[in-house]
Amino acid sequence: MKNIINIFFVYMILEGVFRKWIFPSFSNQIYFIKDFFLIAIYFLALKKNLIFNSKYSKIFILFITLISLFGFLGYEINKTGIISYFLGLRSYWLFLPLFLIIANVYTKDDLIKFFKLNLYFLFPYFLLILFQAKMPQSSVLNSGFSGTLMNPERPSGFFTYTTQNTYYFIFLFFAFCSYLMDRSFLSNKELILLSLSNFLLISIMVLLKSRAVYLYIFVTIIYCLIFIILSKSKYLLKLKKILIILFISFLSFHFVSTKFFKKEFEYSSVRINTDTYETNALFQDSKNQKIFTMNEDDQKKIEEMCMKISSGCRILNELYFFPAIRKASFTGEGLGSGTAAVAIYNSYNKNGIGMFRLGETENARIVMELGFFIGTFFVLAKFFFVIIMNLFVFFKFRKSNKIFYIPIVVFLSVQILFGPVTYTTSFISFIFWFVMGLLFTNFNEENKNL
Repeated sequence: MKNIINIFFVYMILEGVFRKWIFPSFSNQIYFIKDFFLIAIYFLALKKNLIFNSKYSKIFILFITLISLFGFLGYEINKTGIISYFLGLRSYWLFLPLFLIIANVYTKDDLIKFFKLNLYFLFPYFLLILFQAKMPQSSVLNSGFSGTLMNPERPSGFFTYTTQNTYYFIFLFFAFCSYLMDRSFLSNKELILLSLSNFLLISIMVLLKSRAVYLYIFVTIIYCLIFIILSKSKYLLKLKKILIILFISFLSFHFVSTKFFKKEFEYSSVRINTDTYETNALFQDSKNQKIFTMNEDDQKKIEEMCMKISSGCRILNELYFFPAIRKASFTGEGLGSGTAAVAIYNSYNKNGIGMFRLGETENARIVMELGFFIGTFFVLAKFFFVIIMNLFVFFKFRKSNKIFYIPIVVFLSVQILFGPVTYTTSFISFIFWFVMGLLFTNFNEENKNL
């Protein structure tokens, strides 16, 4: 089963290669091939009793079943409504059983081997991103054959749009951090190789010309640094890890952003403060409200903050879903009614009004889809899960042989709070549930004494 899941992981990366460069004429058809892979995996897992064999799996299945049944109430009972419902169901939960399977079949050693294997492909991935960043947007390397990507403004790597590539890079970075934090000994050779890997990762971060990636990476570095210091590792080993995770990261960032890829960094830094914050619900609702500070003379209005750091305002807006509560009905618009697949399907049937019709943020959209009561409960449950997960990490994972889970927790926390987990069945949703499974390997009976 492990080998099958590993093959599926590779396929999820290669899917974009097939759609973009090899079989662009069949791009839409290729998008649904993964469904058949997953059906086969789930059928095999059911035969081996790898989905319903633990308490937490039964809780998850019960939760999504109740949410899904309620989510049907928002749809009309006709052909369009039923098809839309199943498309929404697919967007929300297609990959969820995969996390329950992974939690049962992977061990800690499997995780470390898997992370190390991914890092072997770091250099060719760096070369691909470098060429994409330097070549015209209309080139085949960027847009694919037949203009599959329509001149992307940022490197898309192996994928069919740039955000998927961003999440793949974030996965590689926390895989690197997890592998580093697990090491009980670092030779000089490993120290050099890991430092070079870190330099490549920081270079890719800048070349991606993304804003969100900086939030993930720097939060991961800070979290890892704290837990390395708190761990029970030997003093010299701690210093080596701190050298790589902190000093090499920031030294690399300095040279990459000021010397090697200055143009790409300036592109990102300009984008950080060019968000159209005027349309944000947070700005529209609270622009005259003051931000609390200890010194009243330093208090500024939210409007001033959004004008100065618009991307910061955007991040806060992802958590601000109160206007959606006021707008939503009790039953909502229906589970997944604002997701990409349903929006596309309804636009073909002339019943939809385009993408993001229920809001651009994940949390606001969920409230609009599931109603002001169940939708709000779902969003708050997500927030509560993040709090519990981080508390558990702080009190249970501080032992040196468990701190390799820390980067995984950072990724999941930011993704649950801000990421579009339920919007599409792309690599973004897949990597979230895949990584959730990696975290839950900690609860395997086989891993209890790690």
